[in-house]
Amino acid sequence: MKKLHYAWAICLGCTLLLLISGGLSVNAFSVAQPYILAQNGFTNTQTSMITTVRALAYLACMFLMPRFYGKFGYRLGAALAVLFAAIAFVLFGAAKHLATYYIAGLIAGLSYGFGSMVPVSILISRWFHEKHGLALGICAAGTGLATVLFSPVMTALIEKVSLAACFYFLAAVSLLTAFVVFLLLRESPEACGKAPYGVRADEAAEVLHRDAPEIGRLRWAALFVSMCLLGSIASPGFTHMMILFTTAGVPGERAALCVSIFGFALMVGKCVYGVSCDRLGAKRSNWIFGAILCSGLLLCALSDLRLALLPYAAAILYG
Repeated sequence: MKKLHYAWAICLGCTLLLLISGGLSVNAFSVAQPYILAQNGFTNTQTSMITTVRALAYLACMFLMPRFYGKFGYRLGAALAVLFAAIAFVLFGAAKHLATYYIAGLIAGLSYGFGSMVPVSILISRWFHEKHGLALGICAAGTGLATVLFSPVMTALIEKVSLAACFYFLAAVSLLTAFVVFLLLRESPEACGKAPYGVRADEAAEVLHRDAPEIGRLRWAALFVSMCLLGSIASPGFTHMMILFTTAGVPGERAALCVSIFGFALMVGKCVYGVSCDRLGAKRSNWIFGAILCSGLLLCALSDLRLALLPYAAAILYG
């Protein structure tokens, strides 16, 4: 039996990293937002500010990323990113005032920022020469997996026990995951005396030192603008889906189911997108998935029509 390459253990560790930092801290957290609003008597604006604070912390992390991983390395740095999520959930569970929710949101933003696709992409690029898109898609699917697995559990815990118990449960899961991530991740294949996946040992040195193609200034500018536009509707947009559907008259349990469906579509879509990029190229794949994304957003905008199947279709296409 052929021995499984250690690169897939790296893929698993990165998947778990995104499952917590992006999945629980951002995607699944949206399930708790209506309950935070109702339990504390906050306004929609005050509750939405939690995600705004988190987004600002995430933005700051983009500038601090080189120093953070330069100091701690990718193995310890990734584990610390997950640990930030555990701390944030403890604070969310103990929160009695709006300021505490904002502090917790800030720490969750640190988890989301330092545990983002940036370190995952770097690690996957180091460890995978072949099936790079598939591996990256599997890792990114961790955010969707968290939504699928934890949305119904969170809803049940909140309604049958308490909001605080839900957050303490998420904190325990995050703490355990931080330990597993630290055990799995390694800085690079050469540091472990291994070759990247899809590369023979005698070819490893040549592949590792191969220069990347240069990108012109105009292409860099286009990439920057596209990332800003796409980022504005990615995580920030999804975190309001639960509130969007409930205020449009969708019952809470059905809205939570839509969030779970979104997570499942997100999980499957990221894997399919990775395979699509490997086979069709990124340009064609982006046109296809961009059209699907626009369709999902259009259906979200029509949620006030209160058509029975519309929220499900919106969740699937958006995811």
